[in-house]
Amino acid sequence: MTDKLVDSVFEKAGKESGKDSVHGKAEYLSEHIFEIYKFSVSSKTLSRYQKKEYAPSHPLTDYFSKFLGYKNYGEFVKQSDSILEPEEKEHKRNKGWLITLIFVPLIGISAYVGYESGKEECMVWDIDHYVMTECEGRLNERKFIPHIYNNLKKVKVYDTTTFFKKGEAQIWYNKSNGHLEFFTAPGVHPVNGKTLKPITNYMIEKYVRN
Repeated sequence: MTDKLVDSVFEKAGKESGKDSVHGKAEYLSEHIFEIYKFSVSSKTLSRYQKKEYAPSHPLTDYFSKFLGYKNYGEFVKQSDSILEPEEKEHKRNKGWLITLIFVPLIGISAYVGYESGKEECMVWDIDHYVMTECEGRLNERKFIPHIYNNLKKVKVYDTTTFFKKGEAQIWYNKSNGHLEFFTAPGVHPVNGKTLKPITNYMIEKYVRN
């Protein structure tokens, strides 16, 4: 069932991110899971799940299920089982003993791979962009996430700034103490941790063109 879960998650990630490659979708998922659940899993590990080299375990299976709109992994399994054909259910039962034998070592292997692939990769905010650094526990240091590192920048905006493309926001903002800061990608503020909001015409008229 984890294979079906991973396939569904990567399919949705591709639709939301516009990425076609496994690596691109994995980067998007890595960022999403960290931002929403504060759970660190590298894009390399996620790619291995998609390639069926390893199987995800709890709590990642719950986070995957929530990403798909389910309450948890148990609900995903229950609803998926309800639409399986009888022969599929029988095949699933026959594979149960094999899954039991390999499940426990896979948990350890996947966790170790995730740790090894990301233990030296961190980034810190430097005025208006992220810079690479070794993981040493610095203030505002966070796990290196390529999608955020490459796309999240603090910028100044003007009347001529392209705020929307095909109706989609291209600028996100944070307002603190009446002061606005503008960024080039969604996510959280690199310093105060607040979720960045997509720009709106109201905010443009009130704070940019006023």
